[in-house]
Amino acid sequence: MEDNLLNSILELFKSKKLEQYYNGEGLLTNKIEEDALKLDSTLLEVLLEDEDTQKAFFATVGDIKVFDKIKFQLYINSKEFLKDSFTKYKQNIGLTDEYGKGLKQNNNVVLNWPYKDCILEGGQDKEDKSRKEVFYNEVLAPEYINILTDKKAFHNAVRVKGEGDKEEPVTDFNRNEDGTITDNLMLKGNNLLVLHSLKSQFAGKIKLIYIDPPYNTGNDGFKYNDRFNHSSWLTFMKNRLEVARELLADDGVIFVQCDDNEQAYLKVLMDEVFGRANFVINLVWENKEGGGKSDSITFRRKHEYIITYAKIIDNIEIYGRDVEDVERYRLSDIHEEYRGKYQLIKLDSASLGYIKSLDYYILSPENTRIFPNKDDNKISRWRWNKKKFEWGVKNDFVVIKKDRDDNWAVYTKQYLNCDNNANIKRRTLQPIGVISKFSNTQSNIHMKSLFGTAKFSYSKPEQLIEFYLQISTKPGDIVLDFFAGSGTTAGVAHKMERQWITIEQMDYIQDITKARLKKVVDGEQGGISKAIDWKGGGEFVYMEMIEKNNRYFNEIIQSESDETLKILYKQIKEETFFRYDIDLKGLDALMDDSISLKHKKEALTQCLDKNHLYLNYSSIDDRNFNKDETVSNLNKKFYKEV
Repeated sequence: MEDNLLNSILELFKSKKLEQYYNGEGLLTNKIEEDALKLDSTLLEVLLEDEDTQKAFFATVGDIKVFDKIKFQLYINSKEFLKDSFTKYKQNIGLTDEYGKGLKQNNNVVLNWPYKDCILEGGQDKEDKSRKEVFYNEVLAPEYINILTDKKAFHNAVRVKGEGDKEEPVTDFNRNEDGTITDNLMLKGNNLLVLHSLKSQFAGKIKLIYIDPPYNTGNDGFKYNDRFNHSSWLTFMKNRLEVARELLADDGVIFVQCDDNEQAYLKVLMDEVFGRANFVINLVWENKEGGGKSDSITFRRKHEYIITYAKIIDNIEIYGRDVEDVERYRLSDIHEEYRGKYQLIKLDSASLGYIKSLDYYILSPENTRIFPNKDDNKISRWRWNKKKFEWGVKNDFVVIKKDRDDNWAVYTKQYLNCDNNANIKRRTLQPIGVISKFSNTQSNIHMKSLFGTAKFSYSKPEQLIEFYLQISTKPGDIVLDFFAGSGTTAGVAHKMERQWITIEQMDYIQDITKARLKKVVDGEQGGISKAIDWKGGGEFVYMEMIEKNNRYFNEIIQSESDETLKILYKQIKEETFFRYDIDLKGLDALMDDSISLKHKKEALTQCLDKNHLYLNYSSIDDRNFNKDETVSNLNKKFYKEV
């Protein structure tokens, strides 16, 4: 910018004596910028009067002058305009480019990671057929990405009721009073796209989300996609966590399982998506029994993390767990009907340091002073202060009797169904941040009992999922897991009478995930079944997203001959599933016999329209894509549009 333009603007406002823009010492840039964005007539008239400002900030269209307010805004915030003032940083504190524009506003610079604002589909169908990831805004204008995340259509819907392999076609869905679907749902398809499809039905209604995503180790046991690099993995997770937050209820909580490989970066990402103030805890789970595998030259690793966030931290409630050793509560008194049985706990706390409020004397029935330490006749260290002790005596929470050494001792009554403030409720234990009771060994044994072989290497033990559900949900709450895997979350939720939704895109959903849930409905006795007296029952709905280009992607990748690829190419051309910007004549030339099969396959996969991996619900009545009236009715029932 030239100094004469700056001087022209300054002299212009001085000469007009416009106090709203010039205070005698300098320009009031905040007011100038505000009025420029509002296209204030007074400001525009002033700028039009000067030849320099008119030429710099107005374009001529016929006989009309058009004000470029964005260019003007950038100029009055530039370092030239405010070169001697700290107020040039009033809006953007941080790095700037050579023109003084904040890097965060500059589309040419990325501060976080290379693909942060992309949509990453993360597509795959078979364990051993990973494909190179596609970042959609590399090839599509932003408005086209909306088509990708539109509601998708489903088919092959069956209601599974157990009793062997009993399945019935789905013609409608069960709903509660407010219209929310109450069926348990198992959905096959890309989890990002299914999540977006669930928003219209379940946004703000999910009480708990638990996911066990790929850990991005480069060697994930089930090879969900082991071709991620760090940036693409973060993008993959960001896309899914953003829509997951929309699905969470205001009192909902999300648990994300991970290991050391990405946990620190995942925590920062979740700070951004859920808000740092909504962080709950990093739970630590000791996932291996014994000393753990010696797989490091430094520390033995036998733990994973569960990063936990609330939708709104002030709304969540973490429930205590019922005490497990209830046999300790074996004493009875006149309060048993309401308080339950009790055990005696000594009131002394000799292990504590000196605390003045806990130093007072208590008299025995023999009118002698009682102290925690018989050798210490000067101070006492009780667990309760004197006021609480007097309350306990009055409300029959205190017993004074001789101990095994024939010394007078003071005890409190700890009731099973009542806390030490006389609140009548079953005694619970506050959960702690380290979980050390369950291991992958247990889950492997369970999988063997179900299928005769482990069959799924990294399933989580049912007791671990039970812990999450116990501390954050009640029967009837909705639980979501969009990395279904072997179906542990769905199985535990089913046994604990929670409604569940689970999503999996891998083909093993049929012979592992779905097969497992059938066994749950039939009353299988592994995992938590015996502990909670599970006898079987219930049902679930299984559905699949209708494939379009996703089917062709996989068929192209698996093609082993030029002839097979030519047939596919012809089918795709007939159905016009190529990108809008593809020159078909140029693509025809690439299909020539002189081009290698590898390059042909690469060209075809690059040219397929990524917005049409699956059939959009909006096309459900288009006979070019769906000729089945039953499927059309099913989707209208699902989206509650009939």
